[in-house]
Amino acid sequence: MLAAGCDLLPGSGSPDLGGREFLSTSVLVGGLAQPLVDGTQIRISFDEEGMLAAHAGCNHFGAMYRIDGGVLAITGGAMTEMGCDPALSEQDEWLFGFLGSQPQVRLSGDELVMEEDETVITLLDREVADPDLPLIGPVWTVSAIISNDAVSSVPEDVIATLVFTEEQLVMVNTGCNSGSGRAEVLADSIRFGDIALTRVACEGSAAEMEDAMLTVLSADVVRYEVDANVLELSIAGYGLQLIGSPLQ
Repeated sequence: MLAAGCDLLPGSGSPDLGGREFLSTSVLVGGLAQPLVDGTQIRISFDEEGMLAAHAGCNHFGAMYRIDGGVLAITGGAMTEMGCDPALSEQDEWLFGFLGSQPQVRLSGDELVMEEDETVITLLDREVADPDLPLIGPVWTVSAIISNDAVSSVPEDVIATLVFTEEQLVMVNTGCNSGSGRAEVLADSIRFGDIALTRVACEGSAAEMEDAMLTVLSADVVRYEVDANVLELSIAGYGLQLIGSPLQ
């Protein structure tokens, strides 16, 4: 009866979590709700190669994982070392310690429950809890510039945006100049046409942002991927990360 209600790996008695990501919906300790630090949520992902990644608001944790008989076991754990305020640091340590305590895991459809001793964490599949935004419609604001493996943030005084339309157009604001151009959206790539922009002379961080945007938008084919409210546009060794919000 219990096995019939779970998504299991064939013949293993363990849930198949590969390729899925989950966001917390509740945390109970001793049967009582345990609030997380304001503005934070537990995020746990499992890839197809046996790697677990977790985040609780500050540092990122990664480890190899396996699930035997419904019990999660991790090895080779490593954590980033960002400076966090004490409450976030304590929450990080608590979550990463919990994951290393060999909790029991149960998966029923889109809901994952992890339990050890008196602690129960309930999570929901990320694609259900936080669905991917459509590419067309939202305002996409550049949040980072990607160069090979390096990710650099955008200066606070520069706001650069893209808006894709049903008419296969893209409205562009480089943080200095604005305009539009063609944008043919394919399955996982975009073919941009000539982008016509105003000709304001740009300086400093605004000029740097415009150069970064035009480097991507002038490529023949740009790959794109939307993950929740994050859009990544990439060409060989270079790209932009953008955050989406509904068009007002």
